[in-house]
Amino acid sequence: MTTTHDLDRAALTFGLASLASLVFVFEGLDEFRFMTVGGPAAAIAVVLGGLAVAAGLTGIRVLALLAGLGFGTVAVLQLVATATGGDWLGGNLSTMAFWLGLAVGLLVIGTAPNVTAAAAEGN
Repeated sequence: MTTTHDLDRAALTFGLASLASLVFVFEGLDEFRFMTVGGPAAAIAVVLGGLAVAAGLTGIRVLALLAGLGFGTVAVLQLVATATGGDWLGGNLSTMAFWLGLAVGLLVIGTAPNVTAAAAEGN
């Protein structure tokens, strides 16, 4: 197993986690609803999560980097929206924290050096 495959699987996992967050769209979760995903936040989860899944499946690191930048941007926008009393994205601070975690992980994946098993054995 090479490091590249491990990072690709990580990008795929981050993308699937974003898509799985769509479960919080449903209102009937009551006490199990620990973050808000609605309206634009659901579209963000699908688009950027899909981009991360594509990065994981294809091994193209630039896609992971773009998804990470996107999640970082919407995390900052959600923070600003909450601080100003608005609800532009249909999320809350828990959603912001989730997006920030995805952003950091995908940015690390997108900027990590591409090391293969053969190159690692040569060191």
